[in-house]
Amino acid sequence: MDLSQWLITSQAISESALVLHSLNLNVNSILFTAYVLVSVLTKRAAFIAAFFFSCLLFDAALFDPLSEASLYLLTFAIYSYVIACNALTFYQKLACGIILILSITLAYDAYFYGMDGIYGAHETIVYNNIEYLALYAHIIFISTLIPYRGIGDSIRRFVDTFMLITRNSANFVLL
Repeated sequence: MDLSQWLITSQAISESALVLHSLNLNVNSILFTAYVLVSVLTKRAAFIAAFFFSCLLFDAALFDPLSEASLYLLTFAIYSYVIACNALTFYQKLACGIILILSITLAYDAYFYGMDGIYGAHETIVYNNIEYLALYAHIIFISTLIPYRGIGDSIRRFVDTFMLITRNSANFVLL
């Protein structure tokens, strides 16, 4: 490989890494928005607080001295508070349990396969798919928190009100 091909390849790799990094930030912001909506719909702030604090653990400089295994264990502690809420249904607790199992798995993987506090020294299957595993676990959890019945009832009431108003309206009778 000559120098020009190497430069083109390295530039393409750095651009793709930049796109993946921006995609990761977008995924976090989309998940945060979803948690905000779910927290507003269910009128419970524990869900958004748990997601926000688990993201804060990995992004704040305050927690830099801690190893990644410790950070995942702290994430486990945060979500164990959420699962302890009495108002959760069986499926919501099951989905939160998936996040708890994922946190323990990531802590185990970081502790036993990371070297000198650096996670990813040995690329395991869990490490290579960490973003996807976390994304799917949060999607499952969010989907169980959405009050589908309440949303359906609100839409039904809106349509019923609209039909009641338009039933005796002269404009709609002629149509």
